Amino acid sequence: MIKENDGKKVLAVLFGIFVLIFMLKSNPDTEAKALFRYLGQDMSADDAVSIEKLESQYAMRLWKQPLFLDLNGAAARLLSVQGYYSRQGIYVTKDRYIVSPANQTSTDYEYEQMTAFKSFLDERGIHLLYVNEPTKYVDDSLFREEFGIESYSNRNADLFLQRISDAGIAVIDLREKIAEEGLNVYDMFYRTDHHWTTRSGLWATRKMAEGLNEYCGYSIDTSIYDESNYSFTEWKNCWLGEQGRKVAVSYVGLDDYTEIKPKFETSYSFKTSDGLVDGTFDDFIDEEIYEAGENIYAGESWHYSYMQRDVINKNADYGKVLLLGDSYAQVTEPFLSLGVREVDALITRDYEGSVRDYVDAGDYDTVIVAYAQFMIGAHDVEESANSSSFTFE
Repeated sequence: MIKENDGKKVLAVLFGIFVLIFMLKSNPDTEAKALFRYLGQDMSADDAVSIEKLESQYAMRLWKQPLFLDLNGAAARLLSVQGYYSRQGIYVTKDRYIVSPANQTSTDYEYEQMTAFKSFLDERGIHLLYVNEPTKYVDDSLFREEFGIESYSNRNADLFLQRISDAGIAVIDLREKIAEEGLNVYDMFYRTDHHWTTRSGLWATRKMAEGLNEYCGYSIDTSIYDESNYSFTEWKNCWLGEQGRKVAVSYVGLDDYTEIKPKFETSYSFKTSDGLVDGTFDDFIDEEIYEAGENIYAGESWHYSYMQRDVINKNADYGKVLLLGDSYAQVTEPFLSLGVREVDALITRDYEGSVRDYVDAGDYDTVIVAYAQFMIGAHDVEESANSSSFTFE
């Protein structure tokens, strides 16, 4: 009988042979040679960008790329590899659920920016509401127990939210709402993607609307967010999330997806570069994304079928909100617009101008900062795409 460790060694050798075959069939005289020339050298920041680009180009041109990815994923599953993509913040639990860790942070930068931003808004009589969007686990011990490492995501959030709450900033911590309603946070996210589901977006939007009522003088009829007021179209095992594409469907499987639309009549004016364009809630959704081809590794993420758009809701009488958010807002901003007269959305990490100037030009009565909690501490990592998320100056 072959021992388990010996079997794994044999499997690893066979996998290495398959990798070599795929590389030899993938035109190694182009990207591969250029990539290997970089390896082992001292690299500047520009060199590092070049390496990343070369790696991406080579991966995209792999011979029978989907088959290679599935082979890689099958090997990882058989070998029980959980942290192979740890450099990219990807860990796979024993039940094939992708999670990401967070380093410890002081929260000083985020605290200073938020309190200064509050003073700026107070001077203009503008409400400020902070919404903490949870990550895929509400207890950091998950990482210690599953992977033997520490994650500080929830402890960072606890510290930061306490500090800004003590400074007089209104806070909605969705983790508390999850606990109050006895929800399972696992069920609120895609297994193969770091984003929450459309159902979670609708649920979270109700909590935001309740916060607008409690802290910002609104009187939104929150019953409009009852699920009975919406139609649900579901697809089973239909798409692969952004993180799942790295570890392969053969390891983590496919995710389900639900499209949600209001049953009641909607009427909008969408703000575009050509002026106002009339439409309905359907214009928030790009359904062409659902028409996936045979290659599940290609095409856009289904999460982005919902779009953030600046809108005027003709069926609402009050409110002008600026939502400073992230990609979680793909499935909250459209639903939030159902209860507010006017909503503008801005992803600060993608905005090179001054957020304060943006606020001054908008005549808003309320600013909502709604961030996934892994944004807390992103400023500590200069190369992070989210490093400027809390820069409001």
